[in-house]
Amino acid sequence: MTIAHPAHQSTLKLSARLQRGINLAEERFEEITRTAPYIWRVPSCTGEHTYTVNLKTRTCNCPDRPPAPEKCKHYSAAAYNKAKSGTCAGCHERVRHRNLYEVGEDSLTFFEGDLLCHECARAHGVL
Repeated sequence: MTIAHPAHQSTLKLSARLQRGINLAEERFEEITRTAPYIWRVPSCTGEHTYTVNLKTRTCNCPDRPPAPEKCKHYSAAAYNKAKSGTCAGCHERVRHRNLYEVGEDSLTFFEGDLLCHECARAHGVL
């Protein structure tokens, strides 16, 4: 006898704060900046304020204090930005992963596998 199973639905349900953080990161990706190791500046949804997020201590200076283990939307936006970007080996700016180019084995300036932004890749003959 075969038992039919209902279609699998995603077991991951994002909290409202997490979803708002992802939306904030997607809408204002370029405005979210890393200022020091683990420290990120994240704009508010309205753009009137900027909050400081520390990804190491998992803190934010915004007034929203959700119960543990949940974090505010600014923390989620900073974590999302970090996950979706990388550092250019040339200019050291953070750039979306999809806009980074991998250095091949024939480069005399960079190691094979280093990632470069568009401008640095063009300037150093990777493109």
